[in-house]
Amino acid sequence: MGLAWHPYRSARAIKPDWMLVSVGLMALALVITSSIRSTPPEAVTAFGTQIGGLRALGDNESLILFEDIGTGPDPDWSGGARDDSHAGLGAIWLAAPDGAAMTRIIALPPGTVRGIVSLDLIAIDAWALDRLEVAVNGIPVLRHGFAAEQPEVLATDGITLRSRLSPPQELGFAAGPGLEETRLTVEMAIPVTDPELRLSILPLPAPGGATDAAPPLWAIDNLVVIAAGG
Repeated sequence: MGLAWHPYRSARAIKPDWMLVSVGLMALALVITSSIRSTPPEAVTAFGTQIGGLRALGDNESLILFEDIGTGPDPDWSGGARDDSHAGLGAIWLAAPDGAAMTRIIALPPGTVRGIVSLDLIAIDAWALDRLEVAVNGIPVLRHGFAAEQPEVLATDGITLRSRLSPPQELGFAAGPGLEETRLTVEMAIPVTDPELRLSILPLPAPGGATDAAPPLWAIDNLVVIAAGG
């Protein structure tokens, strides 16, 4: 007596068990978290270790702040305003007025010897020769004009700094057609001697007195602060 052969049903008849899918995703998240926490000490650099696009935390590190404006209450910047009016950018912290400096004081836990800070600076509209300056504890560490290919790294007083400039994109957030948004990602490993960090971002006019008709728009996004102990 031969064996009966039954063809597989059409894929349309297969219905996923969403409960099992959810459990599987939760298990995957636990595995990823375990992997992040078990980073070998020798793999840690001044900026920490990336595993599959995730920032690994060492045994002596703690996450102090993760702020993409969608993860918690309004930030404690000295000025500006939340803006989530454009899906291409998501929610950002928009400088207001445009030409004002923005300052953030970040408390650190006892025993912190190094702060690792990363953030995105976003230039919106035409920037011409205008620039932004980043300062840590009152000391300028970086200046960048978004028409330049590379930012200017200043005397850093022991700070290790790296940056990445994304290509300009026309996302429709700018005030007129053909105007673009440019994103500069800045990462800093900062020696710590005080119980807090003071982070400041100041717009600078173009050198030689030439300026745009109005101060350019700019914003802050994806602020992350990690404290590393001794």
